[in-house]
Amino acid sequence: MKKKNYLFLWILLFIFLTTYSFNSSQNTQFTFLPLKKIQIEGANNSDNKKIVETLDQFKGKSIIFVNRYKMNRSINNLQFIKELKIKKIYPDTVRLEIIEYKPIGILTKKNTKILLTSGGEIIRNYNLSKFENLPLVYGDKAEKYFSKFYNSLENINFQINLINQFNHFDINRWDIVLKNGKIVKLPIKNYENSLNKFLSLYEDNSFKKYKVFDFRIKGQLILK
Repeated sequence: MKKKNYLFLWILLFIFLTTYSFNSSQNTQFTFLPLKKIQIEGANNSDNKKIVETLDQFKGKSIIFVNRYKMNRSINNLQFIKELKIKKIYPDTVRLEIIEYKPIGILTKKNTKILLTSGGEIIRNYNLSKFENLPLVYGDKAEKYFSKFYNSLENINFQINLINQFNHFDINRWDIVLKNGKIVKLPIKNYENSLNKFLSLYEDNSFKKYKVFDFRIKGQLILK
């Protein structure tokens, strides 16, 4: 497929060079295969308008010489954007497939709510109305550690939808509060083992009556 694209380009370039002649005395400008359209896919949470405005600088330039790296770099620092896939569709279109970081929690600090993503992004001044179902996150340093902690929960298939809030403590320890009011107090290290233990107990009817599952002391489980 790539060989066919290159052959197509060489043919077009040959036609262009053998067809058009320029008179240096005339102030005539001609752009061969100008970029006219930029298609954007996958921008669910990203600022679509800002993406379009940022990429507008590439329109009108020859699609042959549009640099994928420069295009990528120009919008890669925008919020939510994890990865870009750029494809040229000749003669005049570039298609961008945007892969976004996932919103994973809402940090509540000093009466301010901040959106946190799976990539560790801290997104301020964003409309949070469509993220009302995300768990709340508390703690002075929570934003520094939350994405790593959250990703470890996903790695062990913990049911995130059960969680109401995360509480982070300065010693880098977490409590998880479930929507049914149960609290899981985790140790500082090897908390994945404690979470797996909790999951094995959660569906056991004999443990339904307990509200607090305290794993903070190594080798012990305190139930309340």
